[in-house]
Amino acid sequence: MIFKYLCTISSFRLHAHGRSLHTLRPYQQECIDKCLDSLKNGIWRQAVSLPVGSGKTVVFSNLIQRIPAPTSMATKTLVLAHREELLVQAARQIQRASPNLVVEIDQGTRMANPAADVVVASVPTLGRQDSPRLLRHDPQRYKCIVIDEAHHAAASTYGRILDHFASNSKIFIWGCSATLHRHDGLGLSDVFDKIVYQKRFIEMIRERWLSHMRVITVRTATQLNAVRNYAGEFSTGSLSHAVNQRERNLAVVQAYQSLAADRKSVLVFAVDVAHAKALTQTFNRYHINAHYVLGSTGASERERILFEFREGKIPVVVNCGILTEGTDIPNIDCVIMARPTRSPVLFQQMLGRGMRLHPGKSDCLIVDFVDSFKHDAAQVTVPTLLGLDPSLVLDCSDNILDENALRRKNQSERDAGNEIADEREAKFIETVHNFEESLNEQILPKALSSLKALGYRAHVHLNPLRFFELGKKPATMSDTKFSNQLEVVSSGDTNLAALSRFAWVCLSSDRYLLNVGSKMYYVTRKDSLWYGSTRNLRQYVISGSRKMHYTKEQQIGLRAETLAMAIKGMDSLVGSSLSNTMKKQLFWTANWRCKPPTCKQVSMLSKLGIRVPESVKRLADPENQSGVCRPASALKDDSNLQFTSRQTRLTRGSAANLILRLTHGSSKQWKQFESAKERLQDIQQRRESAAAANAIWTG
Repeated sequence: MIFKYLCTISSFRLHAHGRSLHTLRPYQQECIDKCLDSLKNGIWRQAVSLPVGSGKTVVFSNLIQRIPAPTSMATKTLVLAHREELLVQAARQIQRASPNLVVEIDQGTRMANPAADVVVASVPTLGRQDSPRLLRHDPQRYKCIVIDEAHHAAASTYGRILDHFASNSKIFIWGCSATLHRHDGLGLSDVFDKIVYQKRFIEMIRERWLSHMRVITVRTATQLNAVRNYAGEFSTGSLSHAVNQRERNLAVVQAYQSLAADRKSVLVFAVDVAHAKALTQTFNRYHINAHYVLGSTGASERERILFEFREGKIPVVVNCGILTEGTDIPNIDCVIMARPTRSPVLFQQMLGRGMRLHPGKSDCLIVDFVDSFKHDAAQVTVPTLLGLDPSLVLDCSDNILDENALRRKNQSERDAGNEIADEREAKFIETVHNFEESLNEQILPKALSSLKALGYRAHVHLNPLRFFELGKKPATMSDTKFSNQLEVVSSGDTNLAALSRFAWVCLSSDRYLLNVGSKMYYVTRKDSLWYGSTRNLRQYVISGSRKMHYTKEQQIGLRAETLAMAIKGMDSLVGSSLSNTMKKQLFWTANWRCKPPTCKQVSMLSKLGIRVPESVKRLADPENQSGVCRPASALKDDSNLQFTSRQTRLTRGSAANLILRLTHGSSKQWKQFESAKERLQDIQQRRESAAAANAIWTG
C-alpha cells in the first residue's frame, strides 16, 4: 500500500508540473530575446525580474541552449539554487525543454557527472568555506551561470562560487527573481550589471497570465508597536508573541468561515512553528480539516500533505517559511496573510503562491490581516504594493486593476479626515505632520519612558539646538546609564543604537551619516528606497593657509527597502575596509566617547547656535592653559552652577554627534519645522478669534 502511494506521488511529480515548452508565452519569448540582444551588446551579468507564477524556470530552461559558447570548450551551464525543491524543479524543466542535454544535480550525497551539459547545484553544497566540491568544476568549461531566486546572490556562499569562476572573463551570469531586493541591505550591483527585463505582477494579471486577485482587508486590534525589528523585518520571536494569541487566531478562522469557506485550496502563512500549530489546532477545533507543514515535517509526510492539498482532499494548509519559494501549487485559490511582515520581498512571495493559473480557478482571494501599528507603513499590505496608503481598506468590490478608482478611493478617505481648505494652512500642516511623524518613527516606546525619566520633553531631545532643555529634575541613576542615554539622545534617533554598533547620526528623517575619519558615509531615502553614498574631506593650501573641502558625493552600489537594511548593508561595507581596532573606535561603546568634551567641541557647539549651559562651558575653563577640559567630577560640589554634573553629563561622543548633525543640515530641518509650526498656530488662533467674534455677533 505504501509502495503504491509513493508510486502515485512520483507519477504526479512527473506529470502535474508539465506544460508545453514548445510554445512560449509572448513575454517569455520577449525576455529571452532581450537577454540575448543585451549579451550581444556586451552585458555579461544580467538580471530579470518576473513575478511569481510567470515561469522564470521556463525562461532560463529555454534560454540555456541559445547562449553562444565563447570558446570551443566552454559549453556547460551551471544552475545555482539554495533549496532542494528549486533544484529538482529546475532540473526537470531543463530536461523537458532540452531532452538532448545531460542534466545532473550536485547536492549533498549526489555528485554530478563532470561530463554533464547542465549542472544544477546546491549553493550550500558548493558555497561552503573551502568546499572541495567547487574545485571539481573547471571555470573554463562553462559558458553560463544561472542564479535562481537571484535576490539571494549577494550572500557570501554565492560570492565564493562566483569568485571561483571569475577567472573566466567571458562567462555569462544570468539571474532571475520575483523580487530583486534583499532583506539584509546588501546590494546586488556587485553581481549584476543591469536588469534587462522586468514585468510587474499587476501587468501580468491585466494580461491574464496570472490569476485575477480579490483582496479583503481584515483589521485587527493586535498591537505591533512593541515588536522588535531585526535587519528591516519583525523579530520572529517577538512577532509570534504578539500575534499568536487566542483572539487573533480565532479571528483568522472566523475570517475563513465567513469569507473563504467556499474556496477549495486555502494556504495560510504563520509566523513560526508555535503559531502554525496553534492556528491549525484552532481550525481543527471548528471541524475544519487543516494540516500544518513545517521545516521539521518529514519528507514523506510533507509529500503526502501537499499531494492531498493539490488533490483538494485537504482544504487548508498552514505553513511558516516553507512554501514561500519554489512551490508550484497552482490550484491555491485563497491566501490568508496571518503573518505580518515589513518586507515587500516576503510579502510578494507569500502573495504569489496563489497567483498561478489553474483550470476551474476564476480568481484568488487574498485575506490581508493588518494589525494596529502607530504607522501602518511599517507593515506591508496589498495597498502599499500598489503605491497607496497602507491604511486603505479593500473589499471584494474593489478592482485592483482599476488603479484610477483605487486612487480616488484612497484620496476620498484622506479627504474625509481633512476638512482644511486653506492651501497655505494645509502646506504648514503637512510640514509639521510629516516632521512629527518621522520623529515618532524615531522613538521607541521604551526609549520614551527612559527619556521622561531623564526629564526630556517629547521631541525636544531630537532637536540639537535645544539639546540641554530639561522639563524636570531627572531621576537618580548611575553616571554610566545616564551617559549611555544621552549618547543615544544626541544621535537624533533613538533607534540607531539598536540598528548598528556603529555611531550613526540622524541628519533628517531621510538622511543618516556615519563619520569614519575624513570619510563620510550616507544612507538617503529617495522614492521609498534607501541608497548609499560617500564623500571625503580633503585638505588644500591657498596662499599658505590650509583649507578643507568635501569632495563630490559619490553613489555606491547599495539600495535597500528600509533604513535598517540600508544601515546593515553600509555597516558591512565599512567593516570590511577597517581593522578590528579601527572598528572599535566607531562603536557606541568606544572608550573615548565617554570622556569629557574637548574645549574645541564646547566652543564649536556655541558657535553653531546651541545654548550651552554654564556648567558645560566651565568644563572648558579658559584659565586651563593646557587646553584639556576639566573633568565632570571637578564640578561635583559647585553649588553655584545652574546644572549639576549628573544633569549635564555631556560626553565627547555626544558633542561629536551634535556637531556632525548641525554641520550637515539638521539645524535647517528644525528651523523649517518650527517656522511652519509657529505660522500654523498663528492661522489657527486667527480662525478661533474670528469664530468667537461671529458667535457673539449672531448671538
